[in-house]
Amino acid sequence: MGSAGATLVRFLLLASIVAGFAAHLAAGEKDCYDERDMIMSICIESIKKQGFYTPPTPDCRREVKKVDVPCICRVLTASDERTVSPVKLVILAHECHIELPVGSKCGTYTIGGRVPPPSAHA
Repeated sequence: MGSAGATLVRFLLLASIVAGFAAHLAAGEKDCYDERDMIMSICIESIKKQGFYTPPTPDCRREVKKVDVPCICRVLTASDERTVSPVKLVILAHECHIELPVGSKCGTYTIGGRVPPPSAHA
């Protein structure tokens, strides 16, 4: 019976570690939603879906350099993409010297080896 009790304790310990890790990941992602909302507000002129790409304001650049852009790209939803262009968000990140991994996604956009030129995206 002692062996079964030790096995149960090990299982419960492992389960609590996994649960804590999952909770930590979820908590980090929630913070990223706040960052996404802030960037969508401050940088809207550069990343809005309609019209041509506009170079970022100094305030926008400053804020983009503070946030986790790869995380923002991961949590960008289809609903967000009704007003925000993921391609323009990638261009904005590039202009702020934030390189996103090739092959990763920014919303529905898959990042290629070259950043699209700003003039090509209306």
